[in-house]
Amino acid sequence: MADDVATLTELNERFIEAVRQGSWEMLEPILSPGFTYLDGNTGQTRDLPPYREMLAANPAPDLAIDQLAVHVDGDAAIVSARTASATRPGRHSRYLDSYQRRGDRWVCVHACVWRLY
Repeated sequence: MADDVATLTELNERFIEAVRQGSWEMLEPILSPGFTYLDGNTGQTRDLPPYREMLAANPAPDLAIDQLAVHVDGDAAIVSARTASATRPGRHSRYLDSYQRRGDRWVCVHACVWRLY
């Protein structure tokens, strides 16, 4: 399980860096073809094509995370952290990404982000 936590921590770092850069090329290998995104503030869901457009249009170069938590249960896992941005001091969000082990690799199948008040 320690290897799984290390692997998922690395995938999370790659996911966050892809968001910082607005890079679909970096993010696509991490995502399942059936990936969906849920905006926890609006309830709007996006599958891959609209999520790719949103990512490219909204790079977040100063995105920072803390309070990282990784939980593995068999072939399922969740990764969660709190986010912050220098452009929004004092405002935080939280995300929860769901992963599934497929063969010898983990893929992100769902992500949700919401503001913290």
